[in-house]
Amino acid sequence: MIQKLLDEYAERLYARQNMGVNGEQQNLISKSEYYDMLKAVVDCLNNNKDKTIAELKEILFLQSGLLENVKDVVLDRQLCTGLVLSYGYDNYRETVVVGSRQEVTLDENNKVIPAYEEMTLDTIFDLASVTKIFTSVSILKLVQAGLINLNDSITKYAPQFVNLSNVTVFDLLAFQKPLMTEKRVDSVSDYIEAEDILFNIKVNENFNPLANPYTDMGAMVLKYVIEAVSGMNFYDFIYETILKPLNMTDTHAVIPKKKLYRVINTNLDAKIYKDGRSIITKEAVKGVPYDAKARIMAQKEGNLSGHAGLFASNPDMIKFAKGILTGKVIDNNYVVELGQNKTGKLFEVDGKLKSVQYLGYLCYSKNPIRQESEIFHRLSGQSFASAGWLGHKLVVDPLNNLYSFLSSNKSNNRVTFVDPSIRPSVEVKDGDKIYIKVNENDLKIDASRFTWNKGRMVNPGLILAMQYQFLDEILGNKLEEEEHVVRKI
Repeated sequence: MIQKLLDEYAERLYARQNMGVNGEQQNLISKSEYYDMLKAVVDCLNNNKDKTIAELKEILFLQSGLLENVKDVVLDRQLCTGLVLSYGYDNYRETVVVGSRQEVTLDENNKVIPAYEEMTLDTIFDLASVTKIFTSVSILKLVQAGLINLNDSITKYAPQFVNLSNVTVFDLLAFQKPLMTEKRVDSVSDYIEAEDILFNIKVNENFNPLANPYTDMGAMVLKYVIEAVSGMNFYDFIYETILKPLNMTDTHAVIPKKKLYRVINTNLDAKIYKDGRSIITKEAVKGVPYDAKARIMAQKEGNLSGHAGLFASNPDMIKFAKGILTGKVIDNNYVVELGQNKTGKLFEVDGKLKSVQYLGYLCYSKNPIRQESEIFHRLSGQSFASAGWLGHKLVVDPLNNLYSFLSSNKSNNRVTFVDPSIRPSVEVKDGDKIYIKVNENDLKIDASRFTWNKGRMVNPGLILAMQYQFLDEILGNKLEEEEHVVRKI
């Protein structure tokens, strides 16, 4: 009986990887990989027949390698100050909490001082580019309501974008038209000047078609479309149509003063450029977004930008993910469209396979090159992901009813960017840790590698969620209310 169920479940997952995708996005995982993943559950059950389902899940967790990977990334190599990682399905969720939300801060004299704060389940994170998924679903909500046609020109809804008459809502939602401004939006100090620069944005006719099409600019423009059509401030629209219905009480554009102590500190990171110049962020104090464009667009007054600036806790983002899975955010037919590839393609350079990034509606689609994919290959073809500079990743799999959200802080007192050409002269290794010389008297942990380590934590969590689902099916376990296991490391 169990063998038959194992075969059927592996076949189901194997088939679902191809649903919603075509061409090179298909058949990325063999049936044997799914089978082996699920057989571990059967072996666990056969070897521990006297254990409860909670004890069986504990055994699977300890076998997953997730605990060791989290300790390596956060505690040993210190690629981020700390994180909160949740993964689950239906009414079962696990959350790993580790590290701190800040290590240092600035005192009243603008001097860096130690200021350790423990990471907690209710920590509030600067979502950075994960804000874009709210812009995406907001546009789709208005399409669903019949108030926006994706094929209409941007200027039909937001005529202030005088150079975008030949650009459609779809073009910007799906990263089809690269945009450029005459100068950087964050190069000025005045909101009015910044808006003037943005309103004069135009199509970049010289964009390399093999370059990464991902950009902030389309989402920044679409925010104005949402406001024009809805007649509401962008954050107010999100609040009324998403946050309030889903009871997301810790998601804000402006953090209430009584909650500021719970916010991560993204300040005091360093970027090292090709000429040896280092820039240390000192403007991103608690409650102020790390992203400079979000800051200049008057975020502190509640003028949320479409690309970054939203703050949320991990539990709130799980409510959001589950709201998408249950059709409470947008109808399921629009959920299916979210992660469908609109940009990606493969090409060769000197015999090596490369890709133009696979993107859906302001989010990631599954990239056939495993190490370049923001989406775990074992998930279904309808999966999508949204990632942020500060170390966050939201993953939603509508077919398999799975979700994951990694919320972390790779910025506080870290180096987040090092130009590759200068790395050999500034890199200092000390066992597992890698430091970067910011100047002669300042060594900071190199967190620029955190991005390539996210999958080591997110993917084992998703495997566990799939294994737990299978275990529940074998044992006929039906949870009427959500069970939430929190693992504090």
